[in-house]
Amino acid sequence: MGEMIMSHEPWDFLNSVLRFRDDDSQFWWDRTGRMFSKLLKHAGYSASEQYRELNFYSLFVAPELGPSPDCHGNVRRWRSPGTPDSTPIDFSWEWGRDNRATVRYSFEPIGAHAGTELDPLNRHATDDWIDKLRRQNMVPGLDLEWYNHFTGQILPPRDEARTSKTTDRFVEETTPKAGTVVALDIEKTGPVMKMYIYPGLKAEELGITNLELVERSIRSLPPAQFESLNAEPLMEFLREGTKKYDFETGILAIDCLAPADARIKVYIRARHTTLEYMMDCITLGGRLDMSGEAIADLEDFWRAFIGDAPDVLPDDAPGRASPGFYYTLGCGKPISPKVYLSPQYFCKNDLDVLARLRKFFSTRRSDKMMDNYKQAMVDIFGMKTLESRCGSHYYVGCALAKGQLRVVTYLSPQSFDCEKDRIQARKP
Repeated sequence: MGEMIMSHEPWDFLNSVLRFRDDDSQFWWDRTGRMFSKLLKHAGYSASEQYRELNFYSLFVAPELGPSPDCHGNVRRWRSPGTPDSTPIDFSWEWGRDNRATVRYSFEPIGAHAGTELDPLNRHATDDWIDKLRRQNMVPGLDLEWYNHFTGQILPPRDEARTSKTTDRFVEETTPKAGTVVALDIEKTGPVMKMYIYPGLKAEELGITNLELVERSIRSLPPAQFESLNAEPLMEFLREGTKKYDFETGILAIDCLAPADARIKVYIRARHTTLEYMMDCITLGGRLDMSGEAIADLEDFWRAFIGDAPDVLPDDAPGRASPGFYYTLGCGKPISPKVYLSPQYFCKNDLDVLARLRKFFSTRRSDKMMDNYKQAMVDIFGMKTLESRCGSHYYVGCALAKGQLRVVTYLSPQSFDCEKDRIQARKP
């Protein structure tokens, strides 16, 4: 009798013993769990860390991602906001030091009745998911004060019937005007839950702008909390920038921690691409002192991805192409700006993105992490997919921190597009 060959890879072992209650959960584990495992491995996570992360993912994430693609590879019932093809989860790779990276993910829990008359706006799944983790004490330190405040301020009532507006009001790439996306950051002190909230639908129903709704929701915090955020310089700049650049305010995000420890993030974007626009946004129109920061690195990063773009993108460019920023507010902390850009509009394919990243990093870090990152992309998608489109890198971002530039790449599993590729490849 031949010897049984056992793999020592955490993914292979877990995949051999895990059984899911339905085909949808199994699909999301097979497709996105595998991607997660490859990222963890190439990012330098130990075997025990991989087991911990993948086990949590199998129990609390894969079963929450909703219906798998139909027989043609199309979305069924609910289009998720985060990624271009509506895959309900995305991953991020933060380029750390010592050839290690930090891998994170964010996703939209999708309820069993999302997109139907019983739950037209998918308003119950996130609450149910949070309650599940809370009851099992999976996120110590979880505090829902801000979650309850901001969802109550920014989202339509939970049981509101879908109107003619909500049926059709999706911006460009299926991004809805109302909804929530959740994320877990695995920090050294334990997991931190984050929530991303889309303000567009309620703002439209109230007849005000997204920015006005977001500002109203922040100002309606208890006075001591609002004052501790020192939000006025940001609010002033966002109002000015909306007049000057036609900012689109897209998302408000929060940490689900006690307000004294939590952060608020406000996401904006505009069609401008010049370095002057970038510097104006990074400094809040001169309100923030960025002397001593790695401004030259920031400018090189900006040029690496949109240096050839016109000063203002054309009207027919998708909204996702607009260079964006998000601003972090925290109790007693300075306002922190970060940049995010979408390579999909500016790069030929994902190999082009990899080449631009390698060129940018060539004078800033060793090639080892870049090699690890590229190998992860090849292992996950294959060269054919990387060559055929710019689908996996849907955002690249950076932030100035302590005199250095912190870079993050945001990755879509392309689950629906890749399923269509598989179906097409099987045709005679």
